[in-house]
Amino acid sequence: MMKCIVVVLLLFSVAGMGWFVDPPSVNAAEEPAGTEEFQDDPAAHALYDKMVEAMRSAESLYIESEYQDEAKGEVYSSGMYKIWLKKPNYFRMEVFPGGDTSPKGILVGDGENLWIYWPNGKPRYGWESKGERAELYEKHKNTFYMTKYCANGMHSISHEACWLGMGMTVLDPSTFHGYTDSLQDYIDGVQSMGTETVGGEECEIIEVSIMKHQRSWILWIAKKDTLPRKLKQIVRVSYDIIMHEQWTTLKINSEMDNQLFVWKPGEDWLEWKKPPIEEGLLKKGTMFPDFDLASIDGGRIRLSDYKGKIIWFYIFRAG
Repeated sequence: MMKCIVVVLLLFSVAGMGWFVDPPSVNAAEEPAGTEEFQDDPAAHALYDKMVEAMRSAESLYIESEYQDEAKGEVYSSGMYKIWLKKPNYFRMEVFPGGDTSPKGILVGDGENLWIYWPNGKPRYGWESKGERAELYEKHKNTFYMTKYCANGMHSISHEACWLGMGMTVLDPSTFHGYTDSLQDYIDGVQSMGTETVGGEECEIIEVSIMKHQRSWILWIAKKDTLPRKLKQIVRVSYDIIMHEQWTTLKINSEMDNQLFVWKPGEDWLEWKKPPIEEGLLKKGTMFPDFDLASIDGGRIRLSDYKGKIIWFYIFRAG
């Protein structure tokens, strides 16, 4: 007799998380809200493509943006960031959470490698609170850094932003360098939403639907250069996670000092790495602890409810 297989999916985003349970059969009428068909407007879709091309064809871009993230009517993150982008493969990002006047974290791409460091001390993570890791943190909190190789068009500034003190950006700045994020394959429609003036610029507004409207990008694209001035992302799980950005300053093809893209750690600095995932795994033969989680329909799911059944626990990241 075939055993019932229950698939449990955990959806992560930097800004939040949602949990999905997919039973063996799902009625179309039971699909979560926000997955309705989203009609594509060819003219609006063409404008989105022009925006991407405008980012990629520039020789340099400088952006200052305010950002705010909210869920359930509460703001949980806000601040501003600055980004310098230069061909062929140079970039710099500084993040100023809240009302900070100095950057919490800085990302530098020197053409071959990217570097991340924290001018006022690296944030402490839970595993650095006890034992040897706590001692190491206290010794190097002001001299930790991260680094990795970054081939042109193969890096994601947005995915690195979490180490700087904010969540992911709505659009990935690495689009400038030719990067294509994984969500592009799931765009299923673009629609026009009219016009509005933002920061003195007349903008056309479009909504980009992703994964049957489970995620939307709303973009205010300036008519004069087809680059955004305002951006909004809505992630629809059991509640809406909303990210706002407004590009308060935008400079296209301006001169940039190459020293902006140069950084090396000092001799006494230490490369910081996350602990190996194996350290957090349960030992063989250990009973898995019970837990419950939110389902996409707003209910709760408890692991023990499926005792005696085969469970497939699939963890993935989208966005």
